[in-house]
Amino acid sequence: MRRLSFLLRREWLSLIFGGVLVMLLLSALLGKQGPRDLIALQSHRAALEQRRNQLAADNAAFRIRIAKLRSDDRYIERLIRRELGYARPDELVYKFADEDDHQTPSR
Repeated sequence: MRRLSFLLRREWLSLIFGGVLVMLLLSALLGKQGPRDLIALQSHRAALEQRRNQLAADNAAFRIRIAKLRSDDRYIERLIRRELGYARPDELVYKFADEDDHQTPSR
């Protein structure tokens, strides 16, 4: 016991320094803005970059579509025919009913 008390009196400064060092190390590893948060931020950044790339691709597709709408008459005609169902005066339009509309309920 006497030896322990002598050692503590002699090395108290080293023990305090070691304790502070351990606390700083634990704080760095487990605390806020540590490696755990760094990994989470890196995965969030990767998700944001993927979203940015997808939005850039969508934006490029929209720019192409806008350019076609401004200059390509055939594209506009196809679009009007497909979305609005327009036909030329000399064309016949055949409309077919869906199979789901004519099915009778089975009993």
